[in-house]
Amino acid sequence: MRRAWNPFVLTAVLAAPQSAPAAQAPPVEDQAPLEQGLELVELRVTSSRPRIALVDRGSSDGLALQDRVTFRARDGRAFEGVVSELQERTAVVLLDDPSAVLAAGTKGEARVPSSRFARSEAPAAQPAPVPALPWRNRDEEWTQGEPLLARVRAVRPNERAARITGRWYAIGDVLGSSEGPRSDLFLRAGAGATYENPFGDGGVLHVDGEANWRRIEVPDADDDEGTRLRLDRLSYTWGGTRFDATRVEAGRFLQHAVPEFGVLDGVEWSRRLAGGSAFGASFGFLPEPDAEQSTLDDVQMAIFGRWVADESETCTATAGFQKTFHDLAADRDLVVAKLELVPRDAWTLRGTVWIDLYGATDAAKGAGIEVTQAIVDTGRRWSDGTALNLAYVHRAFPEIERDEFLPVTDAQLANDHVERVALRGTKPLARTWRANVDLGAWIDEDDDGADGELGFVFDDVLVEGGGLELAGFADKGRFTSSVGGRCSIGRTRGASGWHLDYEFARHLFEGFGSANNELPQHRLRASWDWSTASGWSCSAHVEGQVFDDETGYTAGFYLQRSF
Repeated sequence: MRRAWNPFVLTAVLAAPQSAPAAQAPPVEDQAPLEQGLELVELRVTSSRPRIALVDRGSSDGLALQDRVTFRARDGRAFEGVVSELQERTAVVLLDDPSAVLAAGTKGEARVPSSRFARSEAPAAQPAPVPALPWRNRDEEWTQGEPLLARVRAVRPNERAARITGRWYAIGDVLGSSEGPRSDLFLRAGAGATYENPFGDGGVLHVDGEANWRRIEVPDADDDEGTRLRLDRLSYTWGGTRFDATRVEAGRFLQHAVPEFGVLDGVEWSRRLAGGSAFGASFGFLPEPDAEQSTLDDVQMAIFGRWVADESETCTATAGFQKTFHDLAADRDLVVAKLELVPRDAWTLRGTVWIDLYGATDAAKGAGIEVTQAIVDTGRRWSDGTALNLAYVHRAFPEIERDEFLPVTDAQLANDHVERVALRGTKPLARTWRANVDLGAWIDEDDDGADGELGFVFDDVLVEGGGLELAGFADKGRFTSSVGGRCSIGRTRGASGWHLDYEFARHLFEGFGSANNELPQHRLRASWDWSTASGWSCSAHVEGQVFDDETGYTAGFYLQRSF
């Protein structure tokens, strides 16, 4: 871990949208077993702002108001929310975390009753009476108590017609400031597709790629311009359906069983047992997590197992071990352990732990074990809308040779860490308004501090579908502190919505003279979202900032077409 790369690339990699599935719910026959009477609806974020996520699924895909939705970030964190507004092809999810802003393309899922997918047919016109004829019931094999379709044979994946679903998208952002002729223009265009049963074997082909263009202009002669092509996924999957308990995926893909192990150029095999538990292994190369995505430098092999208490999957535990080699030399020994308890109408618990195993050659850490990352989240939501959530996060640098982080010294490897505890709560105070509270405390190798926010959200303000949020916040560290407030107003109606946000913050710095110890900041943001029943989604935003005597601006758009 001695080479550096631009931190902007990491943001682009983590925020890059992954390919979205089609708007239709996946065929029931192809899904792995879930709790009886429930189906899995996969969805993607098309745009978001603090605590609000617009997704590309709606009532026609099986969603309903008050459905719980779980979004999963690539770093292992899970964000939960509830469907607060619903259209035929889109929905608004109110996140439990008031400060969460999900990147466009973030994947989510909801479990909904199977009955929502039952076809409703208008009663057929009664035919004219016909003379009674002798008739014989030929359902001799059907017995009393069996479902009426018990003897009907389901269509297997390899018997279905080939089908392509997916999306294409375009994203643009421009940033500028009054500090000289400084600007940053970033354009992205990509597409993702899923080709079901292309070769008649029931498999699925996944393709997801993107082209990035960026131009940076600065006052000196260090302007930069470049274009990069990314291949985020090109893989083929066999099995993993209710007809085939063995799942195999080969190509480039984010590992399915333990995504914390990263993107793989190789193969992953898993086997589902009768009760829903599974085990498997993977082998291949790890592409660098940067714009170039160079491969062949890091080899990995991994094994994993997943235990489920029953087919409802309300209690699961996963453990995996990954061994990596950098330039053919032994590098990282990593254990990932996960636990999920998600019962209905009760407290939930999610935890993910990364444990690094070190040997005598790891000079900065020394032989032993270290928890290099841990995320634990517990919470509950009551029927009246009250919600409470407690989260703990720990992060430290692992000692590895693979290029995943900025270069740091041995002292930083040994000592740098951050711990954070956050408490979030929501309480409805009346039918149309509620209070949000967010409290947190953190500590690292040099500093410690705390932060808090109190806000009130009002529904149906000014017009039907309108919303107003008023919030105040403050934070305190050893060397800096700030206090401020935010006002947000907007409206979502039908397939479109708009929002206007204003925020003021006063930042104070310790150890500076009276002329330099205070920095006021004003921020004004406007955004607009729109979608159609034919699969188009669009969002646009513009933002201006004033820092004392300097100004800055950002503007951007997101355009998506699902097919």
